[in-house]
Amino acid sequence: MKVLVLGATGLLGTEVMAALKERGLRAYGAARSGADLKVDVTNQMALFRLLCRVDADAVINCAANVNLGSCEADIEAAYRVNGAPAGVLAAWSRQTEGRFLQISTDHFFTGDLPLPHDEHAMVSLVNAYAVTKFAAESMARKAENSLTIRTNICGAKKGFGRWALDCLRGHKPMNLFADYFTSTMHVGDCAAAIVELLVSEETGLINLASRDISSKSDFIRALAAEMNIDPSWVTETTARDLTPIRALSCGLDVSKAETVLGRKLPSLQDTVRSLVHEDAQCVTTTNSKSATALSA
Repeated sequence: MKVLVLGATGLLGTEVMAALKERGLRAYGAARSGADLKVDVTNQMALFRLLCRVDADAVINCAANVNLGSCEADIEAAYRVNGAPAGVLAAWSRQTEGRFLQISTDHFFTGDLPLPHDEHAMVSLVNAYAVTKFAAESMARKAENSLTIRTNICGAKKGFGRWALDCLRGHKPMNLFADYFTSTMHVGDCAAAIVELLVSEETGLINLASRDISSKSDFIRALAAEMNIDPSWVTETTARDLTPIRALSCGLDVSKAETVLGRKLPSLQDTVRSLVHEDAQCVTTTNSKSATALSA
């Protein structure tokens, strides 16, 4: 199987590329820069030409603008990244019967705190990011051979995971949200499961996340425990006053994914353990490169 990955240099795209290659699949990465293939997904004609040139059997769309402030400041620009490409990819899938995986978000639920939301739960579009990502879901579902995956990820290379690791290790000030709930999953586990879903016959919509729902505060405290750090200096606060407004009840019911995959998805403890393990590998790799440079 030949697979094209859009957004191949991002946190998730990088891991998806690695997971595809580990499974023996031919993976072609595309991004604005730093990938095998260069593409600006906001240019629909350029995206169409790329699809024709690669002639892939499947496309996984990991490309997204996840910066809530940026999306709010220019919703049209956010739509060109988060929404419109799914329309092109759905049309490609319908015409070629190619497999299309659209990576979505959990940012659709609010008002019920740590409750799980299954694939049929009513969504609440509280900001521009959610609007543009839901638009992509709507277009992706028009292709019969498509699967939209709602998820929430963390990793040691960038984003929330990197921030949490650095703040805990450096004893930096941290205001933890006790009322912002997610089912955060380690990016490596997520990527591996995405590849499993790719080669399955599953279509439609599926939640892929940790089987545990935790507040941001609970997540940080679990991470601190895994790092053998006492986070006694941190403070708790509310996320309700944040701007742009957040969807705060983002827990996902992953029972469907567990049935399809035939196994339990990672717990909160599994997730923080994977995050700490990845961070240790990053440090080892960096130190090895430094030693090589010094000896050269």
